Amino acid sequence: MIPLAPPAMTVKDTLAAACRRLQDTVLKKRLLAREADLSAAEKKYACFAEQDRLYALAIYERDVEKKTPDRDGAQLKTLYSAGLVGRQDGRRKYDELKARAPLGRCLLCGNGEIGSLDHHLPKEALPLYAICPVNLVPACGKCNQMKGDRIGTTAGQRTLHPYYDRPGQTGRYLFADITGWPVQFRIQARPDWDAEFRARVQYHFDTFQLARRYAEFSVSVVTANQWLHKKIRTEGGIPALTAHLREAAEQHARTHGINAWDTALHFGLAESTWYFHHGVDKAL
Repeated sequence: MIPLAPPAMTVKDTLAAACRRLQDTVLKKRLLAREADLSAAEKKYACFAEQDRLYALAIYERDVEKKTPDRDGAQLKTLYSAGLVGRQDGRRKYDELKARAPLGRCLLCGNGEIGSLDHHLPKEALPLYAICPVNLVPACGKCNQMKGDRIGTTAGQRTLHPYYDRPGQTGRYLFADITGWPVQFRIQARPDWDAEFRARVQYHFDTFQLARRYAEFSVSVVTANQWLHKKIRTEGGIPALTAHLREAAEQHARTHGINAWDTALHFGLAESTWYFHHGVDKAL
């Protein structure tokens, strides 16, 4: 996951943009009249998220929606697809939100190319948050599909929110073990994580199949660098190769983050005796 500050854009902004070219004047007036409701929901969302209580909000709002469906629920869901995604003014806001992703990388897996905005809380169950910017996360198509419309049956069975969750705030938690090919990625829980957060980080890792996907991502990176690594080992020995790999890992940590998959890969290479002696000569 790539952490990112919540967007400054508000639901007031997305509502106005999505409705601007709406031809049905009666519907347009009706939706714009919901601005106060949407803004109140947005404020509640941010408040619960900052207190790590978003799951409680999701369950409560889902049950309310089941019992008493929002009178404009269908129109709000359509406003996302037809107004925010489909119409010119709304699309500008949509693209602004997508463009916030650092290096154009998916915030959920940390590598895929941004394809869309994922609703962290699903719009099908919670239409009141369908166009709320803090609920819209830049994601690749694969992550968006894998996540689906799930809310989770327990508080621990929910994916991380890139705008509010900070699993790596106190250090590394993503590691790559390299004792052979393929590379083995794993989560190592931080001491400051409670049981629920440990479950959530692992659930995120498993939901998006990150161990397998990161191993696949690693093939092209390792293959592209093996020739240089052999050259460094030949000319300077294993100490020189170790120093080079350590420097590359620290560089990736500074530019991509301490828990980016490629940072973990480079630290894994720098810490792998097997790679120094055998792996650098073996094709993946």
